[in-house]
Amino acid sequence: MLLIIITALLPVLILGWWIYKKDSAHPEPLKQLLLAFFFGVGSAFVSMLISAPLMLLFGISPDIENVTSLSGALSIALFAAAIPEECAKLLMLWLFLRHNKHYDQYIDGIVYAACVGLGFAGAENILYLLGNEEWLMVGIVRGLTAVPAHFAIACAMGYYYSKRHYGDSSGLTRVCILAVPIVIHWIYDALAFSEAVYPALSVVINVLFVLVIVYMYKSTMRRIAEMLKRDQALTTPPPIPPR
Repeated sequence: MLLIIITALLPVLILGWWIYKKDSAHPEPLKQLLLAFFFGVGSAFVSMLISAPLMLLFGISPDIENVTSLSGALSIALFAAAIPEECAKLLMLWLFLRHNKHYDQYIDGIVYAACVGLGFAGAENILYLLGNEEWLMVGIVRGLTAVPAHFAIACAMGYYYSKRHYGDSSGLTRVCILAVPIVIHWIYDALAFSEAVYPALSVVINVLFVLVIVYMYKSTMRRIAEMLKRDQALTTPPPIPPR
């Protein structure tokens, strides 16, 4: 049991430490990061409350092994995963940040959103590994794919959340807070589920899967760099004009 928990949480801890060090100029209190993580753990259970009625409404089976068509893979990826999970994460992020005095920089939105996303990923990982005879292999694969994906998607949510929080009140930014994470998550899961439907196309699907992961990595780096640059601009005094 202990080895399963360590395997499930090790990639979560690595990514959590990495995002913490990215905010090294003005690091957030570890207590706050841990609290955001547990809000993320809570979001995993909130998502179940959202996904159950959605699957019932659209007649979707949660068992991917019963999916036999592309439309089925797209449906389960959207209504059983992307929408409920990202809605739950956003709800918990909002509850955590709405009166949080430590949320005082652009980058903080990404840092705290990442912790919420990692809390979700950690809880989901433990649930996937418990009772699985091949838990080590599953843990390694998920540690290299699903956990970083949750992390990157959460960073996208935090990016738009901070833009909105610090004055960008455009309708596009408001929509992107939730829409961008849902779309990325949907594409990611749809590709993962489609391999079971079309095993003959596994090479093509896996190539697309890798390209999506590369995109998430690059976009995450870009968003973090932009938020850090904005924070630096706010704290850097203007140059003294020549006399």
